[in-house]
Amino acid sequence: MIILSVAAGVLFTGIALYFYWLYAPIPPEPALASKISRERITVGGHERTYWRYVPPRSSHEDKMPLLIVLHGSGIDGARMRAWTGFEFDILADRYGFAVAYPDGYEKNWNDIRKSAPFKAKEKNIDDIGFIKALIERYQSVDNINIKRVHVFGYSNGGNMAFRLALQEPGLLAAIATVAASLPTQDNRLAEPNGFPLPIMMVNGTKDPIIPYDGGKVNFFGKKMGNVVSALSTIKTFIRARPNVSEETEPLPHLNTGGGTSVERLVWHEGGRVLAVLYTVHGGGHVIPQPVARFPRLMGKVAGELDAPGEAVAFFGLNK
Repeated sequence: MIILSVAAGVLFTGIALYFYWLYAPIPPEPALASKISRERITVGGHERTYWRYVPPRSSHEDKMPLLIVLHGSGIDGARMRAWTGFEFDILADRYGFAVAYPDGYEKNWNDIRKSAPFKAKEKNIDDIGFIKALIERYQSVDNINIKRVHVFGYSNGGNMAFRLALQEPGLLAAIATVAASLPTQDNRLAEPNGFPLPIMMVNGTKDPIIPYDGGKVNFFGKKMGNVVSALSTIKTFIRARPNVSEETEPLPHLNTGGGTSVERLVWHEGGRVLAVLYTVHGGGHVIPQPVARFPRLMGKVAGELDAPGEAVAFFGLNK
């Protein structure tokens, strides 16, 4: 009887801890103007998959821009749609751009790090080739504007965005990253080549995985090398520019009870926004937005910032 009582207590505690720290319900999918479809493409001998969303277009429209959304480690394109609150699809309907949610190899990307404990890295999966093939597919099937291809990457996906931006200059128009910082140079596959492209970053000061001020990356017990600070990361993308000015401004504080605040640091060049860093004070390893919930163990979500919406605006897709 005592054993059963102890077992019941352990089970109850385990369930309670799961729901408190890990449970994050998926928000309901919105009504969209088109259907999303799961597509396949073969790259480097591997069948790769992605979710494709293309809103209706009228016959007189110009070629659509393309937004590629890269998920974090351990999840996939479908979960990335949910963790961005399906907002990119909603905004695609509103502003007329195509969206791709590719799936990493065994839920990870062969990103900018020389070493990482992922199969994609161990097998040197050709993720750059995958993204290039994806762009070509959208160009041939949907007639997208290849000069207006943008990438939004979260965590491991953010590191993949860094690799694309630095190793393949000219492939993308701009990138936005959330909860990602560049690895230190000893573990970095690529460095700036010429003038790097525009970048928006969102980093939390209480991120339990990626230290805001740089240091060791601890992925729930897995040691994954060191990163430079968020500020050093974004300055890597702008240091080659000779005439850059910067300004800092706080975002309006919302009384959400979340204990967060957001500061925006903007770099201009000749009146053009070149880079933006959103520092989420008190924020965790999450994508700030108003709809989706994240597991509590990943930290706080700021109510002051809508990262998908800000990225769309930064890319100029809302025009």
